[in-house]
Amino acid sequence: MKRSSQFLLVAFVMLFIGLTVGITLGKKLQPIEKGEILGINHIAIATEDFEKSASYYRDTLGFPLAIEFKDEEGNPAWSYFQVSKTTFIELVPASPSRPAGLDHFGLETSGTESLLKQLRDFGLDANGPRVSSLTGIHIGTTKDLDGVPIEFIGAVPGSAHRKAMDGWDKH
Repeated sequence: MKRSSQFLLVAFVMLFIGLTVGITLGKKLQPIEKGEILGINHIAIATEDFEKSASYYRDTLGFPLAIEFKDEEGNPAWSYFQVSKTTFIELVPASPSRPAGLDHFGLETSGTESLLKQLRDFGLDANGPRVSSLTGIHIGTTKDLDGVPIEFIGAVPGSAHRKAMDGWDKH
């Protein structure tokens, strides 16, 4: 009788430990949806000479080309050069509606939809979120007090940004 009581006690303790570990790991593995800003994802620069600027960031500074999209004529629409695991320089061609210089900056979020809701609750004009058909990121936008455009980026699994980030250690 004593052995069966000890067995039940050990089984109960093991079950309790297993459930505790499982619940703890499950909480850590769930997607983060807090809507927090994790850091700067990218700085976007509109450039008069796209190829010269691309060469500067790629060849002179040594930032690898991480993401690239071309227009229907094969011209660069925009390119991302990876500065670090989570930070990029985005180049876009300047145009009459997009003068050369700082175009916008992007902040990576832990939950774009939650963050945008918080911003709207504060009374800010925040657009999105939407899923980019080109990259798969979750994206929303607003402007700062001086009118500088801000993008909020959710680099979700499977997105071009997440693939570049996850592949960074392979450089």
